[in-house]
Amino acid sequence: MKKKGLALFLALLMLSGSLASCAEDTSTAETKPNTSETAGTADTSAGNTEETVPEPVDPIVKRNFDGYTFRFLNGNTSYDHNSLVVEEESAEIIDNSFYRRNMITGERFNIEFSETISNSPQADYSASILADDYSFDVATLRMEWAFPVVVENQALNWAEIPNIDLTQDYWVQNSLKAFSLMNNIYFAVSAFDITHYDSVRAFGFNKNLVEQYQLESPYDLVNNGTWTLSKYQEQCMIVANDENGDGKWTAEDKFGTDGWSNVYINTLMAGIGSILSIGKDENDMPYFDLDQEEHMNRIQTICDMMKERNNGLVYNGNGDIFRNGHALFYNGLICAFAPFREMEDDFGIIPAPKYDEAQEGYLNLGGSPFFMVVPIVSDDLDRTGAIMEGLAYDSVGIIDEAYYEKLLKGKMSRDEESTEMLDLIFSTLEYYHPLANSYLNAPMADDLIWNSSTRIASYFKAVRKQIDGEINEALTTYKTNMGIDVTE
Repeated sequence: MKKKGLALFLALLMLSGSLASCAEDTSTAETKPNTSETAGTADTSAGNTEETVPEPVDPIVKRNFDGYTFRFLNGNTSYDHNSLVVEEESAEIIDNSFYRRNMITGERFNIEFSETISNSPQADYSASILADDYSFDVATLRMEWAFPVVVENQALNWAEIPNIDLTQDYWVQNSLKAFSLMNNIYFAVSAFDITHYDSVRAFGFNKNLVEQYQLESPYDLVNNGTWTLSKYQEQCMIVANDENGDGKWTAEDKFGTDGWSNVYINTLMAGIGSILSIGKDENDMPYFDLDQEEHMNRIQTICDMMKERNNGLVYNGNGDIFRNGHALFYNGLICAFAPFREMEDDFGIIPAPKYDEAQEGYLNLGGSPFFMVVPIVSDDLDRTGAIMEGLAYDSVGIIDEAYYEKLLKGKMSRDEESTEMLDLIFSTLEYYHPLANSYLNAPMADDLIWNSSTRIASYFKAVRKQIDGEINEALTTYKTNMGIDVTE
Protein backbone atom coordinates (compact mmCIF):
# COMPACT_ATOMS: atom_id res chain seq x y z
CA MET A 1 0.00 0.00 0.00
CA LYS A 2 1.26 3.41 -0.80
CA LYS A 3 0.65 7.05 0.04
CA LYS A 4 -1.69 8.95 -2.22
CA GLY A 5 -0.87 8.51 -5.88
CA LEU A 6 0.18 11.34 -8.15
CA ALA A 7 -1.65 12.22 -11.35
CA LEU A 8 -1.15 15.10 -13.70
CA PHE A 9 -3.93 17.50 -14.44
CA LEU A 10 -2.82 19.25 -17.59
CA ALA A 11 -4.23 22.45 -19.01
CA LEU A 12 -5.01 23.92 -15.60
CA LEU A 13 -1.96 26.14 -15.15
CA MET A 14 -2.90 29.49 -13.78
CA LEU A 15 -3.96 31.65 -10.82
CA SER A 16 -4.46 34.71 -8.82
CA GLY A 17 -6.91 36.36 -6.43
CA SER A 18 -5.98 36.21 -2.76
CA LEU A 19 -6.89 34.82 0.57
CA ALA A 20 -6.18 38.11 2.17
CA SER A 21 -4.02 40.36 0.07
CA CYS A 22 -4.23 39.77 -3.71
CA ALA A 23 -4.32 43.13 -5.45
CA GLU A 24 -6.94 44.17 -7.95
CA ASP A 25 -6.03 44.55 -11.62
CA THR A 26 -7.46 46.61 -14.45
CA SER A 27 -6.29 44.63 -17.49
CA THR A 28 -8.32 42.26 -19.65
CA ALA A 29 -7.59 38.82 -21.03
CA GLU A 30 -8.11 37.34 -24.47
CA THR A 31 -10.40 34.36 -24.75
CA LYS A 32 -8.79 31.28 -26.22
CA PRO A 33 -11.29 29.93 -28.75
CA ASN A 34 -12.46 26.36 -28.40
CA THR A 35 -12.19 25.84 -32.14
CA SER A 36 -9.19 26.15 -34.44
CA GLU A 37 -8.99 28.52 -37.40
CA THR A 38 -8.61 27.76 -41.07
CA ALA A 39 -5.05 26.82 -41.97
CA GLY A 40 -3.01 28.48 -44.71
CA THR A 41 -2.41 27.15 -48.19
CA ALA A 42 -0.09 24.31 -49.12
CA ASP A 43 1.57 23.38 -52.46
CA THR A 44 0.62 20.04 -54.04
CA SER A 45 1.33 18.43 -57.39
CA ALA A 46 -1.95 19.81 -58.66
CA GLY A 47 -0.99 23.36 -57.70
CA ASN A 48 -1.86 25.49 -54.73
CA THR A 49 -4.88 24.20 -52.84
CA GLU A 50 -6.35 25.50 -49.66
CA GLU A 51 -6.48 23.01 -46.80
CA THR A 52 -8.90 23.57 -43.96
CA VAL A 53 -8.09 22.18 -40.54
CA PRO A 54 -11.30 20.59 -39.26
CA GLU A 55 -12.79 22.12 -36.17
CA PRO A 56 -12.64 19.94 -33.05
CA VAL A 57 -15.96 18.50 -32.04
CA ASP A 58 -17.42 20.29 -29.04
CA PRO A 59 -18.08 17.47 -26.55
CA ILE A 60 -20.74 19.43 -24.68
CA VAL A 61 -24.14 18.99 -26.27
CA LYS A 62 -26.18 22.16 -26.68
CA ARG A 63 -29.41 21.90 -24.68
CA ASN A 64 -32.43 24.12 -24.05
CA PHE A 65 -33.44 24.42 -20.41
CA ASP A 66 -36.01 27.12 -21.10
CA GLY A 67 -34.42 30.00 -19.21
CA TYR A 68 -33.91 28.02 -15.99
CA THR A 69 -32.00 29.84 -13.25
CA PHE A 70 -29.12 27.64 -12.06
CA ARG A 71 -28.51 28.43 -8.38
CA PHE A 72 -25.31 28.28 -6.37
CA LEU A 73 -24.93 28.19 -2.61
CA ASN A 74 -21.51 29.84 -2.45
CA GLY A 75 -19.50 29.36 0.73
CA ASN A 76 -16.53 31.37 -0.48
CA THR A 77 -16.22 34.54 1.58
CA SER A 78 -12.45 34.30 2.07
CA TYR A 79 -11.00 35.44 -1.24
CA ASP A 80 -11.07 38.76 -3.05
CA HIS A 81 -12.69 37.13 -6.06
CA ASN A 82 -15.44 35.10 -4.43
CA SER A 83 -18.51 35.68 -6.57
CA LEU A 84 -19.49 32.98 -9.06
CA VAL A 85 -22.04 35.21 -10.78
CA VAL A 86 -20.88 38.47 -12.39
CA GLU A 87 -23.73 40.53 -13.82
CA GLU A 88 -21.86 42.67 -16.34
CA GLU A 89 -18.57 43.07 -18.17
CA SER A 90 -15.78 44.66 -16.19
CA ALA A 91 -12.25 45.95 -16.64
CA GLU A 92 -11.20 43.66 -13.78
CA ILE A 93 -9.68 40.63 -15.47
CA ILE A 94 -10.95 37.87 -13.18
CA ASP A 95 -14.49 39.15 -12.84
CA ASN A 96 -14.65 39.63 -16.58
CA SER A 97 -13.49 36.07 -17.23
CA PHE A 98 -16.32 34.76 -15.03
CA TYR A 99 -18.83 36.96 -16.83
CA ARG A 100 -17.71 35.73 -20.25
CA ARG A 101 -17.63 32.07 -19.21
CA ASN A 102 -21.12 32.28 -17.71
CA MET A 103 -22.40 33.95 -20.87
CA ILE A 104 -21.05 31.11 -23.02
CA THR A 105 -22.49 28.40 -20.79
CA GLY A 106 -25.74 30.31 -20.38
CA GLU A 107 -26.22 30.57 -24.13
CA ARG A 108 -25.28 26.91 -24.58
CA PHE A 109 -28.12 25.80 -22.30
CA ASN A 110 -30.51 28.79 -22.37
CA ILE A 111 -30.08 29.36 -18.64
CA GLU A 112 -29.27 32.12 -16.20
CA PHE A 113 -27.26 32.00 -12.96
CA SER A 114 -27.85 33.19 -9.41
CA GLU A 115 -25.99 32.70 -6.15
CA THR A 116 -26.39 33.02 -2.41
CA ILE A 117 -23.09 33.83 -0.72
CA SER A 118 -23.21 32.36 2.77
CA ASN A 119 -21.20 33.06 5.91
CA SER A 120 -22.43 29.75 7.37
CA PRO A 121 -22.51 27.50 4.31
CA GLN A 122 -22.48 24.11 6.03
CA ALA A 123 -25.40 25.08 8.28
CA ASP A 124 -27.31 26.64 5.37
CA TYR A 125 -26.69 23.57 3.24
CA SER A 126 -27.99 21.20 5.91
CA ALA A 127 -30.99 23.41 6.68
CA SER A 128 -32.00 23.35 3.04
CA ILE A 129 -31.73 19.56 2.88
CA LEU A 130 -33.80 19.10 6.05
CA ALA A 131 -36.43 21.53 4.76
CA ASP A 132 -36.48 19.76 1.41
CA ASP A 133 -36.76 23.16 -0.25
CA TYR A 134 -34.62 22.68 -3.41
CA SER A 135 -33.12 26.13 -2.86
CA PHE A 136 -29.89 25.52 -4.79
CA ASP A 137 -28.51 23.21 -7.48
CA VAL A 138 -24.84 23.13 -6.46
CA ALA A 139 -22.98 24.26 -3.35
CA THR A 140 -19.33 25.29 -3.18
CA LEU A 141 -17.87 24.20 0.17
CA ARG A 142 -14.45 23.80 1.68
CA MET A 143 -13.47 20.21 2.45
CA GLU A 144 -14.07 20.63 6.20
CA TRP A 145 -17.68 21.54 5.38
CA ALA A 146 -18.19 19.22 2.41
CA PHE A 147 -17.12 16.02 4.12
CA PRO A 148 -19.52 16.31 7.11
CA VAL A 149 -22.55 16.75 4.84
CA VAL A 150 -21.44 13.61 3.00
CA VAL A 151 -21.19 11.67 6.26
CA GLU A 152 -24.65 12.98 7.20
CA ASN A 153 -25.97 11.55 3.91
CA GLN A 154 -26.89 15.00 2.61
CA ALA A 155 -24.79 14.94 -0.57
CA LEU A 156 -25.23 13.02 -3.78
CA ASN A 157 -22.80 10.38 -5.01
CA TRP A 158 -21.53 11.67 -8.34
CA ALA A 159 -21.98 8.23 -9.90
CA GLU A 160 -25.68 9.11 -9.88
CA ILE A 161 -25.21 12.36 -11.83
CA PRO A 162 -25.46 11.97 -15.62
CA ASN A 163 -23.58 14.01 -18.24
CA ILE A 164 -20.36 14.39 -16.19
CA ASP A 165 -17.08 12.95 -17.51
CA LEU A 166 -14.61 13.03 -14.62
CA THR A 167 -11.82 11.66 -16.82
CA GLN A 168 -11.48 15.01 -18.57
CA ASP A 169 -8.62 17.34 -17.70
CA TYR A 170 -10.96 20.18 -16.81
CA TRP A 171 -11.84 18.15 -13.71
CA VAL A 172 -8.83 18.41 -11.40
CA GLN A 173 -7.70 14.82 -11.44
CA ASN A 174 -5.57 14.73 -8.30
CA SER A 175 -8.40 16.18 -6.24
CA LEU A 176 -10.64 13.34 -7.40
CA LYS A 177 -8.06 10.77 -6.33
CA ALA A 178 -7.41 12.48 -3.02
CA PHE A 179 -11.01 12.91 -1.90
CA SER A 180 -12.65 9.72 -3.09
CA LEU A 181 -13.28 6.81 -0.72
CA MET A 182 -13.99 3.28 -1.96
CA ASN A 183 -13.90 4.88 -5.44
CA ASN A 184 -16.93 7.01 -4.59
CA ILE A 185 -16.85 10.73 -5.30
CA TYR A 186 -19.15 13.16 -3.53
CA PHE A 187 -17.32 16.44 -4.14
CA ALA A 188 -14.79 17.69 -6.66
CA VAL A 189 -13.20 20.74 -8.23
CA SER A 190 -12.90 21.73 -11.86
CA ALA A 191 -11.59 24.57 -14.00
CA PHE A 192 -14.86 26.32 -13.19
CA ASP A 193 -13.77 27.73 -9.80
CA ILE A 194 -10.78 29.89 -8.95
CA THR A 195 -10.04 28.66 -5.45
CA HIS A 196 -8.22 25.52 -6.56
CA TYR A 197 -5.72 27.94 -8.08
CA ASP A 198 -5.67 30.37 -5.16
CA SER A 199 -5.06 27.78 -2.45
CA VAL A 200 -1.99 26.10 -3.95
CA ARG A 201 1.20 26.45 -1.86
CA ALA A 202 4.51 27.42 -3.42
CA PHE A 203 7.86 29.10 -2.73
CA GLY A 204 9.10 32.43 -3.99
CA PHE A 205 12.75 33.50 -3.96
CA ASN A 206 14.46 36.89 -4.03
CA LYS A 207 16.67 37.05 -7.13
CA ASN A 208 18.70 39.96 -5.78
CA LEU A 209 19.67 38.02 -2.65
CA VAL A 210 20.58 34.97 -4.73
CA GLU A 211 22.97 37.16 -6.71
CA GLN A 212 24.26 39.05 -3.66
CA TYR A 213 25.17 35.86 -1.79
CA GLN A 214 26.35 34.09 -4.97
CA LEU A 215 23.92 31.21 -4.50
CA GLU A 216 23.05 28.58 -7.07
CA SER A 217 20.01 29.59 -9.07
CA PRO A 218 16.89 27.93 -7.61
CA TYR A 219 15.63 27.58 -11.16
CA ASP A 220 18.71 25.56 -12.09
CA LEU A 221 18.39 23.43 -8.97
CA VAL A 222 14.78 22.61 -9.81
CA ASN A 223 15.56 21.79 -13.42
CA ASN A 224 18.55 19.65 -12.45
CA GLY A 225 16.54 17.69 -9.90
CA THR A 226 18.77 18.93 -7.08
CA TRP A 227 16.28 21.26 -5.37
CA THR A 228 16.18 19.24 -2.15
CA LEU A 229 15.48 19.85 1.52
CA SER A 230 19.19 19.95 2.36
CA LYS A 231 19.92 22.45 -0.43
CA TYR A 232 17.00 24.60 0.70
CA GLN A 233 18.25 24.62 4.30
CA GLU A 234 21.81 25.36 3.18
CA GLN A 235 20.76 28.43 1.20
CA CYS A 236 18.50 29.65 4.02
CA MET A 237 21.29 29.55 6.57
CA ILE A 238 23.75 31.34 4.28
CA VAL A 239 21.44 34.35 4.18
CA ALA A 240 20.11 34.20 7.77
CA ASN A 241 21.85 36.82 9.89
CA ASP A 242 21.24 38.77 13.10
CA GLU A 243 21.90 42.07 11.36
CA ASN A 244 22.30 44.26 14.43
CA GLY A 245 23.92 41.57 16.59
CA ASP A 246 21.48 42.02 19.47
CA GLY A 247 20.74 38.30 19.75
CA LYS A 248 17.04 38.85 18.97
CA TRP A 249 15.51 37.74 15.71
CA THR A 250 13.18 40.48 14.48
CA ALA A 251 11.87 41.73 11.14
CA GLU A 252 14.97 43.92 10.86
CA ASP A 253 17.23 40.86 10.54
CA LYS A 254 17.79 38.57 7.55
CA PHE A 255 15.90 35.26 7.41
CA GLY A 256 16.00 32.22 5.21
CA THR A 257 12.24 32.13 4.73
CA ASP A 258 9.17 34.24 5.45
CA GLY A 259 6.08 32.10 5.96
CA TRP A 260 3.23 31.21 8.30
CA SER A 261 3.83 28.09 10.40
CA ASN A 262 0.87 25.97 9.27
CA VAL A 263 1.26 26.65 5.56
CA TYR A 264 5.05 26.32 5.74
CA ILE A 265 5.15 22.93 7.48
CA ASN A 266 2.33 21.50 5.36
CA THR A 267 4.09 22.66 2.19
CA LEU A 268 7.36 21.01 3.19
CA MET A 269 5.71 17.77 4.31
CA ALA A 270 3.74 17.46 1.07
CA GLY A 271 6.88 18.26 -0.92
CA ILE A 272 8.85 15.38 0.60
CA GLY A 273 6.07 12.85 0.09
CA SER A 274 4.64 12.65 3.62
CA ILE A 275 1.57 14.86 3.44
CA LEU A 276 -0.05 15.29 6.86
CA SER A 277 -3.10 13.24 6.09
CA ILE A 278 -4.41 9.70 5.90
CA GLY A 279 -3.16 7.24 3.29
CA LYS A 280 -5.22 5.14 0.90
CA ASP A 281 -4.54 1.66 -0.42
CA GLU A 282 -4.95 0.16 -3.88
CA ASN A 283 -8.68 -0.31 -3.24
CA ASP A 284 -9.14 3.36 -2.30
CA MET A 285 -9.62 2.42 1.35
CA PRO A 286 -8.34 4.95 3.91
CA TYR A 287 -5.89 4.03 6.61
CA PHE A 288 -3.47 5.75 8.98
CA ASP A 289 0.14 5.44 7.82
CA LEU A 290 2.07 8.45 9.09
CA ASP A 291 3.51 6.28 11.87
CA GLN A 292 5.22 4.04 9.33
CA GLU A 293 9.02 4.21 9.17
CA GLU A 294 9.22 6.01 5.84
CA HIS A 295 7.04 8.87 7.01
CA MET A 296 8.47 8.98 10.53
CA ASN A 297 11.95 9.46 9.02
CA ARG A 298 10.71 12.37 6.95
CA ILE A 299 8.87 13.96 9.85
CA GLN A 300 12.01 13.67 11.94
CA THR A 301 14.07 15.30 9.19
CA ILE A 302 11.79 18.36 9.20
CA CYS A 303 11.80 18.43 13.01
CA ASP A 304 15.61 18.43 12.99
CA MET A 305 15.69 21.21 10.41
CA MET A 306 13.30 23.30 12.50
CA LYS A 307 15.90 23.47 15.28
CA GLU A 308 17.45 26.17 13.10
CA ARG A 309 14.31 28.28 13.50
CA ASN A 310 16.03 30.03 16.39
CA ASN A 311 18.93 30.84 14.09
CA GLY A 312 16.95 32.60 11.38
CA LEU A 313 15.72 29.66 9.28
CA VAL A 314 12.15 30.93 9.08
CA TYR A 315 10.21 33.99 10.22
CA ASN A 316 6.58 33.31 11.13
CA GLY A 317 5.19 36.08 8.96
CA ASN A 318 2.87 37.01 6.13
CA GLY A 319 5.30 38.10 3.41
CA ASP A 320 6.21 41.58 4.64
CA ILE A 321 9.88 40.86 5.32
CA PHE A 322 10.20 39.03 1.99
CA ARG A 323 8.71 42.06 0.24
CA ASN A 324 11.23 44.27 2.05
CA GLY A 325 14.22 42.18 1.02
CA HIS A 326 14.81 40.58 4.44
CA ALA A 327 14.13 36.94 3.49
CA LEU A 328 15.59 34.78 0.75
CA PHE A 329 12.41 32.71 0.33
CA TYR A 330 8.70 33.22 0.82
CA ASN A 331 6.24 30.37 1.35
CA GLY A 332 2.51 30.87 1.08
CA LEU A 333 -0.65 30.52 -0.96
CA ILE A 334 0.24 31.29 -4.50
CA CYS A 335 -2.55 33.84 -4.81
CA ALA A 336 -0.67 35.99 -2.31
CA PHE A 337 2.29 36.31 -4.70
CA ALA A 338 0.55 38.87 -6.93
CA PRO A 339 1.39 41.91 -4.74
CA PHE A 340 5.08 40.99 -4.90
CA ARG A 341 5.07 42.19 -8.51
CA GLU A 342 5.45 45.68 -7.07
CA MET A 343 8.34 44.91 -4.71
CA GLU A 344 11.69 46.53 -5.38
CA ASP A 345 13.63 43.29 -5.81
CA ASP A 346 12.93 40.80 -8.57
CA PHE A 347 11.59 37.42 -7.54
CA GLY A 348 10.72 34.03 -8.99
CA ILE A 349 8.40 31.13 -8.14
CA ILE A 350 9.54 27.55 -7.50
CA PRO A 351 8.01 24.31 -6.15
CA ALA A 352 8.56 22.82 -2.72
CA PRO A 353 11.92 21.04 -2.35
CA LYS A 354 12.18 17.26 -2.64
CA TYR A 355 13.27 15.02 0.25
CA ASP A 356 16.45 14.07 -1.60
CA GLU A 357 17.69 13.62 -5.15
CA ALA A 358 16.40 10.03 -5.20
CA GLN A 359 12.80 11.28 -4.93
CA GLU A 360 11.23 10.74 -8.32
CA GLY A 361 9.64 14.15 -8.80
CA TYR A 362 8.41 17.32 -7.13
CA LEU A 363 5.19 17.35 -5.11
CA ASN A 364 3.17 20.42 -4.21
CA LEU A 365 0.25 21.03 -1.88
CA GLY A 366 -3.07 21.94 -3.48
CA GLY A 367 -4.45 23.16 -0.16
CA SER A 368 -8.17 23.38 0.57
CA PRO A 369 -10.16 24.79 -2.35
CA PHE A 370 -13.94 25.04 -2.57
CA PHE A 371 -15.62 21.92 -3.91
CA MET A 372 -18.79 21.39 -5.88
CA VAL A 373 -21.33 19.45 -3.80
CA VAL A 374 -24.73 18.39 -5.15
CA PRO A 375 -27.60 18.16 -2.62
CA ILE A 376 -29.29 14.81 -2.27
CA VAL A 377 -32.69 16.43 -2.87
CA SER A 378 -31.80 17.58 -6.41
CA ASP A 379 -34.87 17.41 -8.64
CA ASP A 380 -33.30 17.29 -12.15
CA LEU A 381 -29.91 15.58 -12.22
CA ASP A 382 -29.81 15.45 -16.01
CA ARG A 383 -29.87 19.26 -16.08
CA THR A 384 -27.48 19.64 -13.12
CA GLY A 385 -24.87 17.33 -14.59
CA ALA A 386 -25.03 18.90 -18.04
CA ILE A 387 -24.54 22.41 -16.65
CA MET A 388 -21.71 21.40 -14.30
CA GLU A 389 -19.87 19.75 -17.18
CA GLY A 390 -20.50 22.74 -19.42
CA LEU A 391 -19.19 25.19 -16.84
CA ALA A 392 -16.00 23.17 -16.42
CA TYR A 393 -15.41 22.79 -20.15
CA ASP A 394 -16.19 26.40 -21.01
CA SER A 395 -13.77 27.65 -18.34
CA VAL A 396 -10.70 26.32 -20.15
CA GLY A 397 -9.08 29.05 -22.22
CA ILE A 398 -10.90 31.79 -20.32
CA ILE A 399 -10.47 31.40 -16.55
CA ASP A 400 -7.00 29.88 -16.75
CA GLU A 401 -5.60 32.50 -19.12
CA ALA A 402 -7.02 35.29 -17.00
CA TYR A 403 -5.20 33.94 -13.95
CA TYR A 404 -1.88 33.64 -15.67
CA GLU A 405 -2.23 37.20 -16.86
CA LYS A 406 -3.22 38.40 -13.39
CA LEU A 407 -0.40 36.63 -11.58
CA LEU A 408 2.46 37.09 -14.02
CA LYS A 409 1.74 40.59 -15.26
CA GLY A 410 4.37 43.22 -14.49
CA LYS A 411 7.90 42.30 -13.42
CA MET A 412 7.26 38.60 -13.58
CA SER A 413 5.96 38.76 -17.15
CA ARG A 414 9.60 39.08 -18.22
CA ASP A 415 10.45 35.85 -16.42
CA GLU A 416 9.64 32.88 -18.65
CA GLU A 417 11.10 30.53 -16.05
CA SER A 418 8.35 31.40 -13.57
CA THR A 419 5.76 30.32 -16.12
CA GLU A 420 7.56 26.99 -16.49
CA MET A 421 7.68 26.61 -12.72
CA LEU A 422 3.94 27.23 -12.46
CA ASP A 423 3.38 24.53 -15.06
CA LEU A 424 5.43 22.17 -12.92
CA ILE A 425 3.69 23.12 -9.68
CA PHE A 426 0.20 22.71 -11.10
CA SER A 427 0.99 19.34 -12.63
CA THR A 428 2.18 17.84 -9.33
CA LEU A 429 -0.50 18.68 -6.78
CA GLU A 430 -1.33 16.65 -3.67
CA TYR A 431 -4.29 17.20 -1.33
CA TYR A 432 -4.92 16.25 2.29
CA HIS A 433 -8.14 14.43 3.06
CA PRO A 434 -10.54 15.84 5.68
CA LEU A 435 -10.66 12.47 7.47
CA ALA A 436 -8.89 12.82 10.85
CA ASN A 437 -7.66 16.22 9.74
CA SER A 438 -8.09 17.67 13.23
CA TYR A 439 -5.47 15.20 14.51
CA LEU A 440 -3.03 15.17 11.60
CA ASN A 441 -2.86 18.72 10.35
CA ALA A 442 -2.83 21.68 12.74
CA PRO A 443 -1.51 19.81 15.81
CA MET A 444 1.30 18.33 13.75
CA ALA A 445 2.17 21.44 11.74
CA ASP A 446 1.63 24.28 14.21
CA ASP A 447 2.82 22.55 17.36
CA LEU A 448 4.87 19.39 17.06
CA ILE A 449 6.90 19.80 13.88
CA TRP A 450 7.18 23.59 14.05
CA ASN A 451 8.63 23.25 17.54
CA SER A 452 11.00 20.35 16.71
CA SER A 453 9.10 17.94 18.96
CA THR A 454 10.62 14.68 20.14
CA ARG A 455 7.22 13.18 20.99
CA ILE A 456 5.79 12.46 17.53
CA ALA A 457 5.57 8.70 18.11
CA SER A 458 3.85 9.08 21.49
CA TYR A 459 1.40 11.58 20.00
CA PHE A 460 0.40 9.13 17.29
CA LYS A 461 -0.13 6.41 19.89
CA ALA A 462 -2.33 8.75 21.92
CA VAL A 463 -4.61 9.70 19.01
CA ARG A 464 -4.57 6.44 17.03
CA LYS A 465 -7.90 5.25 18.44
CA GLN A 466 -9.66 8.51 17.52
CA ILE A 467 -8.17 8.48 14.02
CA ASP A 468 -9.30 4.89 13.39
CA GLY A 469 -12.73 5.77 14.81
CA GLU A 470 -13.21 8.58 12.31
CA ILE A 471 -12.10 6.33 9.46
CA ASN A 472 -14.50 3.57 10.48
CA GLU A 473 -17.40 6.00 10.85
CA ALA A 474 -16.83 7.35 7.36
CA LEU A 475 -16.52 3.89 5.84
CA THR A 476 -19.77 2.83 7.52
CA THR A 477 -21.58 5.74 5.87
CA TYR A 478 -20.06 5.05 2.47
CA LYS A 479 -20.86 1.35 2.67
CA THR A 480 -24.43 2.07 3.75
CA ASN A 481 -24.88 4.43 0.80
CA MET A 482 -23.52 1.70 -1.48
CA GLY A 483 -26.01 -0.81 -0.12
CA ILE A 484 -23.35 -2.88 1.67
CA ASP A 485 -24.44 -4.63 4.86
CA VAL A 486 -22.30 -3.06 7.59
CA THR A 487 -23.41 -5.57 10.23
CA GLU A 488 -21.41 -8.37 8.68
